[in-house]
Amino acid sequence: MSDIALVDIGSTRVKWQVRSVEGGVLGSGANREPSGCARALASMVREAPIGAIWLSRVGPCEREEAFAKALAAVGVNAPVHAVTVTSDGPNGLHIDYAPGQLGVDRYCALAAARARCTAPVILVDAGTGVTVDVLDANGCHAGGYLLPGRQLGWEALQARLADRIAPREATQWPDDLETSPGLNSTEALERGWGLGLAAALDGLVARLRTGDRADAACWLTGGDAYWLAPLMREEARIVPNLVLDGLWELSRWDATACAG
Repeated sequence: MSDIALVDIGSTRVKWQVRSVEGGVLGSGANREPSGCARALASMVREAPIGAIWLSRVGPCEREEAFAKALAAVGVNAPVHAVTVTSDGPNGLHIDYAPGQLGVDRYCALAAARARCTAPVILVDAGTGVTVDVLDANGCHAGGYLLPGRQLGWEALQARLADRIAPREATQWPDDLETSPGLNSTEALERGWGLGLAAALDGLVARLRTGDRADAACWLTGGDAYWLAPLMREEARIVPNLVLDGLWELSRWDATACAG
């Protein structure tokens, strides 16, 4: 078997890894556009062939189409397996979410969590949007919550206060959030929304940690996980690359099914 590429086309960035047959990470990166990912994979192909590309895509289908065109342009001919959400997944994962409503990235993260853990898990993926998904010990997805992410929340209110707060790119947030009250509107919005988002997550996690989920682990993943973790009071740990790990699990599950 050849190496495989795992590609997560998110709302803002394209994250990727190339893994060996044994699962070792041979290369990884992140790009703003699908074309950048395609060029990176082309450079990996020069070292060793890639047998397949496993893809998770959220947002407009045009981004997936752009990725396919970019692959062809740089001469990467590996077949692309675009993951779709199914009611049953690897390791006993079961999904009851409304058909067509669960994001593929959430499905991949759930598959990764189920492969690692047979206890209840609360998954928080902090990206453009923040998703909270509940995975019970029996492998059933018990549903979840959706919130605007750090940048989306900022943009929603900044646009209404444009006379006193300037626009901000996602890269312009401070590494560490000051928690004292702001002395101008920019500080007040930055700190209010950051702390408010963390408090909302604390409240959801605390509400979920009852009954059979009293000891549920909370895993943080996504681009803003490292920023949010210090602001949360509920116990949580950062588990990076859950979507890519889930793509890997799904590729192994598919290979096993085909072999059977």
